[in-house]
Amino acid sequence: LPMTVERRTSALLWLSWLSKYTLVDVFAVIVVFVSVQLQLNIGGVVETVVRAEPRFGIICFFLATLWEFFQIELVKAMHERKVGLAGQVSQDEKKRLSFSQLWISVLVILTAIGLYAWGITSELVYFTSVGGESEGFCVKSHNLVQLGNSLINDISMTGNSAAGQTWFLYLVYVVLNLMLPIITHLMQIIYIAGHFRSKRMESVIQFASAIWCFACIEVLLIATFGVNSKFGQFIHNVSGIQDEDFLDISMGLGNGVYILIAYSVVACGFQFSLGKINDSSTQSTSKGANMGEEESDPM
Repeated sequence: LPMTVERRTSALLWLSWLSKYTLVDVFAVIVVFVSVQLQLNIGGVVETVVRAEPRFGIICFFLATLWEFFQIELVKAMHERKVGLAGQVSQDEKKRLSFSQLWISVLVILTAIGLYAWGITSELVYFTSVGGESEGFCVKSHNLVQLGNSLINDISMTGNSAAGQTWFLYLVYVVLNLMLPIITHLMQIIYIAGHFRSKRMESVIQFASAIWCFACIEVLLIATFGVNSKFGQFIHNVSGIQDEDFLDISMGLGNGVYILIAYSVVACGFQFSLGKINDSSTQSTSKGANMGEEESDPM
């Protein structure tokens, strides 16, 4: 669509920030897979295993979303190169961070890292199941790490007809929720330590911003809230009226959810503040490009 350089730059930034939220469905499916993992002992004689297995549909959806991510980042990079924005930051902008004092940036990044470590090791969700005729009672509690590991535990993988796709979902979970946030924070620390002393530091924060657009802690939280709000209805639809007492499962949220909400707010705000200078220089250079186009137009 025809639009000004500034508006196109802003639109591409918003697309880059919001595109990862389309992965809510993938994480909702992962939470559901873990929730229905049951080992039921019927009458003390027959042991039954209940579980769900992924199919190619959810894998295809993830791959399509990943391709969308790369397309947005590619178009964004091509746009920046086209208007001459890459690496063009004025000297006075290089000498300052978004925060007036360096110790504030250090305090915020340490707070974000502390909340992340606390959140992923705290209880995220728990599932309570009651056996038929109340013969048994079981509570399964998972933190963020354990939730992912439950995808490939013995209950899930024994006799699994879609073992490869299950492993694929597990790797997606680990990369998006564990590896990418850690890599982003390491690059933020490098960027703060460099404190705008070289162009290489600028490229570090640009790369960190692209990686952060793939980190999905807040997307997992949204999916968890969504599954929790409809979990009773989901179990009722799966079991049916005749087996409602046989498959009696409830879900609850742990403290880790609320800790990770606080982490998401701090981490997103901090990443935005680090990219603020690059964005402001982008806007100023865009204005200069527009003014140059206007001056070159014949009267």
